[in-house]
Amino acid sequence: MQFKVPQNVQIEDKILPFMTLRQFVIVGAGGGFTYLIYLTLEHQSSQIWMPPVFVLGLLTVAVAFLRIRGISFIKFILLFLERYLNETKRVWAKSAGDISPQLSSFDKKKSSETKITKEAKLKASTDEVEKLSKMLDEGVKS
Repeated sequence: MQFKVPQNVQIEDKILPFMTLRQFVIVGAGGGFTYLIYLTLEHQSSQIWMPPVFVLGLLTVAVAFLRIRGISFIKFILLFLERYLNETKRVWAKSAGDISPQLSSFDKKKSSETKITKEAKLKASTDEVEKLSKMLDEGVKS
């Protein structure tokens, strides 16, 4: 028996030609809150109720539809806040070279063998560099 495997599972299904279910829910909730604010402040002058209704409506549309550099508006705002609230100070510390973990079950014999092998490789590479530099100083004879 053969089964069809979905290909684009990362793409959300659209319930309307321009809107996914997630966007529909966000717009519905934001529109509901906006309408609730309007109903509570409608008896006041338009200068009182219009700014909060406009700001909440604009924020709702941004959260539902706006994508910045391929990420959603909410995720962008959270990453922005994380970037500016966390410490970004970087400290460089000079070290002797290789960083090896200090393990309690580390075999000392293996450590000394590894050290000897590393020293031999280093000496071999140093000899090759000296040989190459000598050859370059004298010039290559054809």
